[in-house]
Amino acid sequence: MKLSDLKAVEEVIEDRREADPEFQDEWDRTAFAREVAVAVVRYRAGHDLSQRKLAEVTGLKQPAIARLEKGEEAPGLATLARLTRATGLSFRVDIANGSAGLVAV
Repeated sequence: MKLSDLKAVEEVIEDRREADPEFQDEWDRTAFAREVAVAVVRYRAGHDLSQRKLAEVTGLKQPAIARLEKGEEAPGLATLARLTRATGLSFRVDIANGSAGLVAV
């Protein structure tokens, strides 16, 4: 198989969402948490920080940083506030039509 024959990850996910209602529910349920995870990982990598060092900077525990980066459970507003205060990251939360979305700004 050629590299050019491979589907993009977005296509694979969309195919799976269409074919598997349980996957779609879980994917949609964790969207908010994944957005936070991406922002935290990008920040940490961009500032050459370990999880432990980011924990020190934010006042969170290292396991809490690991859970944020895993992206399976949405963090609370207090956790997001601590992240923004310590890192300068900004988030916009959009809650509408029964779902919560997050936009890093």
